[in-house]
This record gives sequence, structure tokens and C-alpha cells, in this order.
Amino acid sequence: MDGGYLGMQIRQWIVRPIIAFREYAVRDVLPSFSNLNERADQIGNEYYKRMGSQPASDDFDGDMSTFAEEAQDQALSWYLMMRSLHQTMLNLLAAGLFHLIEQQLAALCRDAGFMVDPPKDTNLKIVANWYRANLRLELGTLSSWPMIEELKYVANAVKHAEGGATDKLRSLRPELFTHPALDFDEMSIFETRTVAAPLAGEDLFVREDLLIKYAEAVESFFLEIAAHFEAHENENY
Repeated sequence: MDGGYLGMQIRQWIVRPIIAFREYAVRDVLPSFSNLNERADQIGNEYYKRMGSQPASDDFDGDMSTFAEEAQDQALSWYLMMRSLHQTMLNLLAAGLFHLIEQQLAALCRDAGFMVDPPKDTNLKIVANWYRANLRLELGTLSSWPMIEELKYVANAVKHAEGGATDKLRSLRPELFTHPALDFDEMSIFETRTVAAPLAGEDLFVREDLLIKYAEAVESFFLEIAAHFEAHENENY
């Protein structure tokens, strides 16, 4: 097969899930976590009305303050749960995006036109070595590669919590270790605390704007690969 064929395969097949992620994950998935303050207030108000409409017992003194406090507790509990779930979803989407890169890169290697076996693993390092050996393409030379590596550290931190990936991220993105509710412009104790529960929406905080940047960088990464092969359209692989 030649470079023109590989470029076409990437643009028409390999990159499509990446584009779908960029276009729809933020637009259609994350809005379910919007307006949390207003929704929490509604839950509290509904609880208060429901408790207030129940028939009064013989020992009820008419004081609704207890119900009001319970309603506030209900609203706050729901809000904190949903805020953590929102962060969990952002962290998971970032991790999933990285593994989508690995899987789509490896998918190209399984084309029946290749005369060599595909890589046995979707691990990025293994697949990158396969591209170097069989496609004469060094993925690390592409301009979008640094963002791909950064996303790899995010994915590993989400899955494994504290470790080598978090050490690298602290130097690249210290803001990922500061809770979004905190408006600190400089290092704080929250940026050096142990990452223990990123899958519970704690300790590691991917933001929506950064997730979008990652998705855009991943799309650019695959389009760079396609452009490379198109520039070598008559070269056989």
C-alpha cells in the first residue's frame, strides 16, 4: 500500500471517532452537570414543601425551622455529590480520550494490506515503535506530540492516582491539582497533596477548557499523520 491510501484511511476512518469526541462529548455529555446551584436549590425547596405538607403529629409545635435545615442539608449533599461526579466525568473523559488515541493508532496497523503483523498491544510506546519500524514515521517529531504525552500523564494519573505521572503533571500543569472552587494563582498546599481519589472527583481536576484543548490537539495529531502520508503518497509501505 502507498502513502496516499494511508492518508485516506486516516481521514475517512481513523480520525472520525476523534472528531466525534471533540464535537459531542462537551456539547452533549457535560451539560447534564450545568446549573448545579439552581438545581440544588430546587431539590431543597421540594424537600421543604414535601415535609411541610405532611399531616402534623400531635407533638408538632408548628416550627418549620427543622425542615428548613434539613432542606438545606439535602440541597448541599446533592450539590457536593454532583460536583464530584462532574469532576469524575471530566477526568474519565480525558483518560478515555488518550486510550482512544492508542486504539485508533493501532487500528491503522491492522490493515490487511500490511505484510507484517500488527503490534500485539495498543500501548502508545509499542505502537510508536511499530510506526517507526514499518511506516518510517517518528510520531515524536510531530508538533502535536507534546500535548499527546501530557494527555498520557493525565490518563495515567486518573487511573493510578499518585505516581510518576502525577510528578510530571505537577511541573507541566500545577493548576490540575487545585480545586476549581479555589481561586489561587500561585502554589498552595492543595497542589502538593497526594493524589488519592481522582476517580471520585478528588485531588486531580481536569477542566472543561483543557479537555477541549486536548481533543483539538488529538485531532491535529491524526491530521498531521495523514498529511505526512499524503506528502509521500507514492511511497510504498
